[in-house]
Amino acid sequence: MQVLWYIIRLRWSVWLPTPALIVFVLGVLITATLIVRGTKGALLIGMLLTTAVAATLGRVWGGSAPLVNWKGIFAAPDFSLLFALDLVHSLTWSLVPVIFAFVFTGMFDGLSTFVALAEAANLMDDNGEPRNIKRSLETDATSTLLAALFGSSPGTAYIESAVGIEAGGKTGLTAVTGALLFLPFLFLSPLLSAVPAIATAPALVIVGAYMIRPVVKIKWTSMDEAIPAFLAMVLIPFSYSITQGIIWGFLSWSLLKVVSNRAREVPLALWIIDVLALDALALE
Repeated sequence: MQVLWYIIRLRWSVWLPTPALIVFVLGVLITATLIVRGTKGALLIGMLLTTAVAATLGRVWGGSAPLVNWKGIFAAPDFSLLFALDLVHSLTWSLVPVIFAFVFTGMFDGLSTFVALAEAANLMDDNGEPRNIKRSLETDATSTLLAALFGSSPGTAYIESAVGIEAGGKTGLTAVTGALLFLPFLFLSPLLSAVPAIATAPALVIVGAYMIRPVVKIKWTSMDEAIPAFLAMVLIPFSYSITQGIIWGFLSWSLLKVVSNRAREVPLALWIIDVLALDALALE
């Protein structure tokens, strides 16, 4: 009888949901409800309510790790990395593969991100191509370069920007406004840490539902189109790398066009990208 009771307690401890899981599920339900009801600013309100739930549950659920870490209000910014890079000694042959890998990863991450965000914002031309993609990539490269000079994390485009797009922000003024609003947090950074990752995760799940919509435009009945698209969609989450998904999607698309005697459909630019993609794989 004691053995049976021990097994029951063991199985229950395995099945018992953690506070983080409960907060996540509640956050998804709250945010989804706000979205369905057409509440303005639903994603932002959902994150704030999820943070409140996490703070409350973290106090009630005794013995568990805190879900919200309060670190105060004010903190002095760290400018120790400002213009601290060493360009002269970094331009050596031994670092060329590293530089190439970063450039290639940045290009593919930026390209795939802009394509997805253009779909989310419906910023497509008459041919179904993203508008102003060249200018977007140039801006992305410039901001990444400046971020390195200032010693901050890369100022590249992130897929999380779809949250702002779905909230109604579809112009450059949105980014400028967001940047200005973040300026005070140079000195109020501990406040940002009060919003846990578990509170932003539900918003990203909802954004994933928005971004899956363009999948219906893929020609699933044409296998030379469907297989590369499927590989890209599967490899991105399984490899934890947008770059890997895009690389294998491009390579498989080009290869299938060649073996089906349709190599002329592969543009010269894609052949160049394929060669760079193989180089990137070889350097890993």
